[in-house]
Amino acid sequence: MSETPDVVNSLPAIILLSFWWAFLTMAELLSRQREAERMKTNAHHPSGEMESNAIGPSFPKLQVLDPTFEYHAFLKGARRAYEEVLRAYAICDTKTLQTLLSADVFQAFSETCKARSERGETLELTLVGIRSAEIARVEIGVDLVEIEVLFCAEIIQAERSATGTVISGDPTEIAAMADLWTFARHLPIDGVAWTVVATDEALKPA
Repeated sequence: MSETPDVVNSLPAIILLSFWWAFLTMAELLSRQREAERMKTNAHHPSGEMESNAIGPSFPKLQVLDPTFEYHAFLKGARRAYEEVLRAYAICDTKTLQTLLSADVFQAFSETCKARSERGETLELTLVGIRSAEIARVEIGVDLVEIEVLFCAEIIQAERSATGTVISGDPTEIAAMADLWTFARHLPIDGVAWTVVATDEALKPA
């Protein structure tokens, strides 16, 4: 018996399968080309330049003033400073606060810490985690660079009286915080660390 009809009946399936494999091969080739272009683009951009849109038009000037500035490294340091300031403020560690804050901000924080200690009150503050930290604004003045960072964090906070009674906050509640801190550095850049020169109302001592 001739097998010609079976072959003829199978031709549409064979053709369709051929087109399918051709499509998959082309898709894989295009994917590889896009990945190669992405790697090539990244290789031709200095560290941090990919984030220039996040910083805004001040980015080129900032890079000229401080060629070592790197977006992710700065935010990593800002997150660490945020954690340290909260921890130090809670336990009245003024020595640590003085190394991280400007003179004005340090004075306000230290005065509140002193008053709290004199009243015998304590502040329980736990940073559950920082959900995000991003640069909100960069301002370059005559002798100062300021960078605002928006922190979105989760915090447990409660203040207790000398007798242990909760007078503010809730030791069992996780509160979502959105805090805008300003970090500053004097010009010309001379290796001096960034300091916190302003916080939003939520974190300013009452």
